[in-house]
Amino acid sequence: MSLVTRLRIDGGDLVVRLPWRWALAARRRSVRLPLRSVGEVRVEPHWWRAVRPHPGPRYCFRPGRWCVGELQHVRGRGFAALDARGPVLVVTTVGHEAPYTRLALSTADPEGDATWLRGTAVTKPRRKLSR
Repeated sequence: MSLVTRLRIDGGDLVVRLPWRWALAARRRSVRLPLRSVGEVRVEPHWWRAVRPHPGPRYCFRPGRWCVGELQHVRGRGFAALDARGPVLVVTTVGHEAPYTRLALSTADPEGDATWLRGTAVTKPRRKLSR
């Protein structure tokens, strides 16, 4: 059985629960971010693209199997909890409220979770363009 994360909504937050083995490696049981800070939600078919470019200081992996922890990239810090088999859910955040700018997660059904999260995420009111 492969390791996968579980997503749920708690109040106004998206909560990502890690399997216990990944929780030990990441030194945390869950990741929480405000639902209103969720920007783009997509499914990346190649897991290795989601973990580029640099692992952070709190990053653990087993080559070809899994990786979990913080990532460093141009926009800031990201968090990955990935099983190296199959597509991954990638959540990009907007604003300064979120602890991470990007989450890359292995879930049991990444396509279904992406659709669910797009429907659940609170959309920000758009400003009208003045002519």
